[in-house]
Amino acid sequence: MIHLKTDTANLLHSNPELYAVFESDKSFEMARFIHAILQKYETGRKVLDVGSGLGREVAFLSERGYDAVGIDASEDMVAWSQKNYPSAAFYTGQQAVFDLNQTFDALICVGSTFLYNFTNEDARLALMNFRKHLKDGGVLYLDMRNAAFFLTKEGQRWLTDELLEEAIFDGEPAIVKTRFYIDLARQVLKRDYNWKIGARDAIIEHLEHRLFFPQEIAGLLSVNSFKVIELFDKPEPHINSFSDGQPFEFGYELSGRRLQVIAKAI
Repeated sequence: MIHLKTDTANLLHSNPELYAVFESDKSFEMARFIHAILQKYETGRKVLDVGSGLGREVAFLSERGYDAVGIDASEDMVAWSQKNYPSAAFYTGQQAVFDLNQTFDALICVGSTFLYNFTNEDARLALMNFRKHLKDGGVLYLDMRNAAFFLTKEGQRWLTDELLEEAIFDGEPAIVKTRFYIDLARQVLKRDYNWKIGARDAIIEHLEHRLFFPQEIAGLLSVNSFKVIELFDKPEPHINSFSDGQPFEFGYELSGRRLQVIAKAI
């Protein structure tokens, strides 16, 4: 039986094997989309992935000739990445304070990693650090939950219904039930998880994410030495398929589940 760390602030981030089951991306859709962005904007080959998680994007880009580096706040995720992709470079660090003493042609921060910046000051410091690690004219790609989504009918349903996900983990059924709430004063998405994994005791978890609206994130970027190039919600490689050669058709309605930004360092 795979040992699970349960006395932790974030179950998935402390258990990469479980994360790999519930956040499966076997076709590397996000990595393919990132690769397409790097090609479209003709970046150089040095790429930094902030919040690299399981290391999939770093590994995918490295195999295609990029000098890709990953950094993540979770020591467990970094250890997993180093074990599974030993030829790539991974480091442990926090968004606002890591210092790699080098600059990159592109920086990516996907999977809602940026939403762990709970205050405007947190976000400002993180963006300042991102800019510090980018060359002039370097490309920044952010992908995160979209606050505006929760103003739509579908988003409202997420706030009233219990969501259910099922998978097989360690040969046993794994079920997680989720309820979402919004702390309006703090602009924070609160997530209550009820995990039942095989014969193990139930695990109750309470997590939070900051929420940013489209114009809010654009404003933060503009005052922290970035120029927004694209602000969009489609395509959604984090939750839908994206294949090599798929044409870029950005969606600008900005009511979808994902808020995405491409910006340049100025």
